[in-house]
Amino acid sequence: MIAQTFIIKSLYVQNMIMLFSLSIVVFLLTRSLLKKKLKHTIVFSVWVLIIFWFFNSPFFGFSVVSISPGGIQLNYGALSFKKNTVLPLDSPWKIETSFSGIRKMKKLYFLKIGDHRSMKVRGVKDFRLLQAIGRAIEDGMKSRKTTLRMVS
Repeated sequence: MIAQTFIIKSLYVQNMIMLFSLSIVVFLLTRSLLKKKLKHTIVFSVWVLIIFWFFNSPFFGFSVVSISPGGIQLNYGALSFKKNTVLPLDSPWKIETSFSGIRKMKKLYFLKIGDHRSMKVRGVKDFRLLQAIGRAIEDGMKSRKTTLRMVS
């Protein structure tokens, strides 16, 4: 089996957003420390915690999936410390639908692998990408079972 990488949302853009938001808050935190403004220091410290919480929360899905004989690697981005993980190839997966917008008119799709959710996408092109990821997982499981039968 050849390793395949699928990009659901641009990881580079996602990392830039993560690091840009963190750098602004850290800059303001440092400035408040240097000026010895206790209230501002507390507020910006809380904002740093909020940023780390948000990018590690259930609201933020994975953006890149790499499928190889070693498993399914999920990448959430630079500030997602605990969530980047490798799952076994036999992990259950499915494409789910949700609705977004004020009147819940926009149809969004996301891929669920085990307990992990991808970033939500919309449109036929992105839906087909999620289907291609699912097919690659299925192909990986089939090739692994074939390899195990040959070995035993």
